[in-house]
Amino acid sequence: MNLDQKEMIGYFKLTAMKKVLKRYYYILAILMVIVLMAGTNGCKTNTTTTPSSKNNFVDLDIKEDFKFVTTKELPVHLEVISNNPNEATHKFSIYNGDPEMGGKLIISGITDPYNSFETDIKIPAYVEKLYITSKDVNNQIETAIVDATGNEIYYSFESGSNRSFNFKSTNNLYTDPGCGTCDEIISSGTYNKVNIDNNKVYCIESGSNVTITNKVDFKGGKLYVCGNLTLSKIQSNNSGGDFVISSGGTLNLSSGNIDKDLDNWINFGTVSVSGNTTIKDMNFENQSILNISGGVNIQTDNFHNSGTMNIAGHFNNNEEGTNSGTMIVSGHFNNNGNSEFTNECKLIITGNFNQNNDFHNMDNAYVQVGQTTSLNGSSETNMGVQSLITTVNININKELNGPTVSCARIDVSNTTNINGSGVITGHIDICDADGIENNNGTIGSDVTFDCSCFIPTTSCNPGAGTAPNPDTDGDGCPDDQDEYPTDPDRCSNDYYPNETDFTSLAFEDLWTNYGDYDFNDLVLKTNYKIVKDAQNEIVEIYAKFHIAAVGASMNNGFGIEFDIPTSAVESVTGIQIDGSAVNIKTNGIEDGPLNKAVMIVYDAVNDYLGTSMVNTIPGGNSMETDTIQVHMKFTEPQASIGTPPYNPFMFISQNRGKELHKIDHAPTELVNTGFFGEGEDDSDPLTGRYYVSATNLPWVIEIPASFEWPKENADILSAYLKFQEWAESSGQLYPDWYEDEPGYRDDDNIY
Repeated sequence: MNLDQKEMIGYFKLTAMKKVLKRYYYILAILMVIVLMAGTNGCKTNTTTTPSSKNNFVDLDIKEDFKFVTTKELPVHLEVISNNPNEATHKFSIYNGDPEMGGKLIISGITDPYNSFETDIKIPAYVEKLYITSKDVNNQIETAIVDATGNEIYYSFESGSNRSFNFKSTNNLYTDPGCGTCDEIISSGTYNKVNIDNNKVYCIESGSNVTITNKVDFKGGKLYVCGNLTLSKIQSNNSGGDFVISSGGTLNLSSGNIDKDLDNWINFGTVSVSGNTTIKDMNFENQSILNISGGVNIQTDNFHNSGTMNIAGHFNNNEEGTNSGTMIVSGHFNNNGNSEFTNECKLIITGNFNQNNDFHNMDNAYVQVGQTTSLNGSSETNMGVQSLITTVNININKELNGPTVSCARIDVSNTTNINGSGVITGHIDICDADGIENNNGTIGSDVTFDCSCFIPTTSCNPGAGTAPNPDTDGDGCPDDQDEYPTDPDRCSNDYYPNETDFTSLAFEDLWTNYGDYDFNDLVLKTNYKIVKDAQNEIVEIYAKFHIAAVGASMNNGFGIEFDIPTSAVESVTGIQIDGSAVNIKTNGIEDGPLNKAVMIVYDAVNDYLGTSMVNTIPGGNSMETDTIQVHMKFTEPQASIGTPPYNPFMFISQNRGKELHKIDHAPTELVNTGFFGEGEDDSDPLTGRYYVSATNLPWVIEIPASFEWPKENADILSAYLKFQEWAESSGQLYPDWYEDEPGYRDDDNIY
């Protein structure tokens, strides 16, 4: 056959082959369209996997500072902000998801005497948010969603935070200037009149006794009283000025009216005013003791009492006022139309409380009414968390609002009338011992009438009701916040990785050589319950262990080192000792020259199972192994025992000195250091570099989930298709590489 004939035959063969291939690709394209259409019609299909670009783990390019960590550890600081000096404990609980939707508990604990709670939390690296609940003494729960992407978690809950109302406080507290710097000294003596000229400071020094029979006429200056002043009246002639009774100073004012257009009238000392008093158009602050023998008429929007104010007559509020101290009104308290009053502490009224406009009884604040409380006119009465009003009678004709969390309380000793125009909302408890006489109002779903709201005693509030959270065991952890209400040594639980799931440890046991990098020589799953006392110190741990796979013929052991001295352990029970490679003390921890406590969980895995090569070869040796529980109890509560899963390790083939740990986890004192630097190992104890190869590869990894391991001899890169990108990006890409997400796995290479 000549060359032209050969070329012609080759041409026909090539043409025929192209036609066949063209038909093949055409059919393949049709099949792909069908598959895609099925996916868009709601059928779940297996996404085509994309293998790693590198086929062998030894080809990975790993940065030296990457430790193959799949978790992150964050310091947590939680607090309760409260103006109550006797704030009861709150219980914080941290969940990996919404607890109302099945989120699982990780950490819990109660606040310390400073209303704070501090801990460290270890979570999967990919987690971006956590749910935190705060449970108060009334079993009211507030939930917050917090950001977990930063370097710490810091969150504040406001105790009894009432977000429904804009409570207004006019607290513009002036600072006592004293009499250290004065332009003019008013010496002891009797004067008819004193002018306080503009831009000057006049002082009555400590120890001086001054009487002014007519008036002090303010012309824009300042008068500081550090001694004793007897005065007929005050006048400003619209010129302004400051009148300050300093600490230790006294004022006896015989004419009650405090004339308008002073800039500031401030008391840090002791003031007595005769007759009725009008306070008008100024910043008025009583920060100490103020006694008024008549009534008070408020005509300023800057009235503030933070001291003790005794009023012998009626109190008429016509603008805006705030009480954050103690006010005692011997007559009626009239909160008139177009006014607003905020009570932040204690208000005692001998007569009636006539409420005709906005009144705010803030968190933990108290109002005592000796006769009848009437909510009338265009009034809106707002009650803060754990605030209390006690009254003989009450007539509710307008709006009464309780807090959005916890509760507030009104105690009525005689008659309660809720009339048709009355509207009650929020968590408010109206406690009338002989029942509600008249109830025709609109009542919200959170309103109660059973006296169930507990109001704790504070410096402002005498309290009411019975504490709903008794502390049976007396440990400072109330029963409803106590997981162990009859055990004074125990209060709350932490879990790792959470209350139900397991974390997984996967080992390659051919260290100091690489092995096949299938990470199935020992796959051990574990869950920790860490029991704490009322001071959030650890008293014991319960650890569950489950051997999931053993892809090794060598009879390996497994143990854990804790960051506590051996003397801190009272007992360990539940460990499985089947061989002779280790020595166990009578209290259950390992014997030997050990500075830290070591718990050997399995001293001989194959002996425990009665076989080797379990659950790694499809069609091979398969078995469901038991889950054991190990209990470690401490001689006294421990502030810390390290971070779970602590310092786990394998010792290889019954050689106790051949320990294998996670990257840069130091060995115990029983290690044979002669193995370091052999084979592929690049450990350097002098620099703290342990159990890592010269190319920065580990022999142990932790997966904070129930890991599904590669089958025998399947490199982890071939089973988990995002492992390479995760490792070579130092964990920045695909931090959830072990999850069952589309394109993440090749199921043919997973057992």
